[in-house]
Amino acid sequence: MIRTLVAVLLSSTFLAPAFADDIKAASHIEMVTVFPQGADVVRVSDVAVAAGEHTLVLDDLPGTVDTQSIRVEGEGGDGLEISSVDSNVVQLSSTDVDSQRKAIESDIEKLNDERAALDQTISDFDYQKKLLLSLAEKQLVPASSTETVKAIDATQLGGLVDLVGARLSTISKSMHDAQLRQRVIDKVVADLQSKSQELAPDDRSHVKVSIHIAAAHATQGKFKLSYRVQEAGWTPFYDARMSLPAKGERAKLNMVRRAEITQSTGESWQDVALVLSTARPLGATTAPELGEDELQTALNQQLNGGVAASSPAPLADAMAEFKKDKAESADEPLSKPLLQRQAEIQMAGFNANYVIAGRTTVDNTGTAKKVRISTDDFDAKLQAVTVPRLDATAYLTASFVVKGDAPLLPGVVNLYRDGMFIGQGNLPLLSAGEDGKLGFGADDMIKVKRVEVKRNSGDEGLLTTSHVQELAWDISVTNLHESSIPVTVIDRAPFSTKTDVTVAALSDTTPATATDFEKRRGVLAWSFDLEPKAEKLIKTGYKVTSPKTVNIGLNE
Repeated sequence: MIRTLVAVLLSSTFLAPAFADDIKAASHIEMVTVFPQGADVVRVSDVAVAAGEHTLVLDDLPGTVDTQSIRVEGEGGDGLEISSVDSNVVQLSSTDVDSQRKAIESDIEKLNDERAALDQTISDFDYQKKLLLSLAEKQLVPASSTETVKAIDATQLGGLVDLVGARLSTISKSMHDAQLRQRVIDKVVADLQSKSQELAPDDRSHVKVSIHIAAAHATQGKFKLSYRVQEAGWTPFYDARMSLPAKGERAKLNMVRRAEITQSTGESWQDVALVLSTARPLGATTAPELGEDELQTALNQQLNGGVAASSPAPLADAMAEFKKDKAESADEPLSKPLLQRQAEIQMAGFNANYVIAGRTTVDNTGTAKKVRISTDDFDAKLQAVTVPRLDATAYLTASFVVKGDAPLLPGVVNLYRDGMFIGQGNLPLLSAGEDGKLGFGADDMIKVKRVEVKRNSGDEGLLTTSHVQELAWDISVTNLHESSIPVTVIDRAPFSTKTDVTVAALSDTTPATATDFEKRRGVLAWSFDLEPKAEKLIKTGYKVTSPKTVNIGLNE
């Protein structure tokens, strides 16, 4: 019968009964959940436990572990219990670190020497193989046209074939054994190099965890140790590809969501199940408190608003064991594009978890590991946007609606138009159902000009003289595309908050589609569909009237 064991985390000062012996438990990292800042790590240790009371010791945790986050649970036979868990930080001397590193480097050197010797062995076997085939061939084929062909009967031919076959089989097996040994050496060297990286010069401590257990009889136990580290995180980034649609078709925006993971925790995550979470356990957990605002205090001194201190939200006491996905490989023609693994997106309340397919390795040297999360196709609404007052260029813009359950986190977007990289943009935080917008660079097939056509200044009035200024511009937009395209032209007019200063549009101006565009006062926008090879003329201008004694400076 299998029972689930849950640990009670106690401080190192817990007065536990005397235990029979210590068991140095080997463990490996099975699963890591990475947050935008910080990570939860799960280690697994399989231990044979004799009857009696014991202490399982795991002393390979990095010194940066948040000891209050340590949790232990497990499975085992009847009568196996966890009574308490102790943790303490053990300081390492530089002498110990240096000696461990030197021992690892010595082992790596020996293994590399052995691998080099195997290279020579394989080369020798290959030469023997070629020589044997050459000698066998000479028994059957004359070296030249003048040489007499030697007669060979069936018995001799059978003996020759058997001899060559047996010798080739022996050589091939020896070569295969040497290649297998090289593969093992490569894996061991990689593990040793990872351990060497963990022994960085500034790493002077590690965390030792002691798990006190009692077993009624000999049994097998599987223990899962989870803990939190802060020196890790992931950042989203995107590839957005858009092509101009054919006439009569809708534009499509292809968005590839990726993630960049880094960690410098002091331990390498070798061949782990990796989950990326949008949760922010190191962020604020409650809204800030707003202080009182007494008017008299605000007039005499700087306002002071109280902000509630925030603390990291506690993570779950244990994480569900990740089920390893095994990708099936198959021979594919070279003409087909390579398939790319994508994450499984799981919603957990308000947060999204991206379960990365297969197993992943993230070293602790700060190297950025990049993985692909998902690919989405959006229906896009294209338009050319221009602000000729500042830049006489039309920029192609794609608007889309976010679909699915998972949000698009803020990040850099690599932009591709018609297969060409045209620059980078940025996405804000967008939830499902929200509108997003991306710019895809200058559209050289849309020509824009803004020309000043009027600038008058003078006085008017009979009894009361006022000062009047009139300014006007013509904005022309020409579409050189073979199809129509929506265009938005943005400009502005000044506004006044004084009753004796007025601003009015000139009588011949083109009415704007939107005033106070995007809630910006005085900003005007003209939106229209421009047919191919067509030109649109927009007339804009205004008249400013003010007392003669008031000096009005127009920002034009």
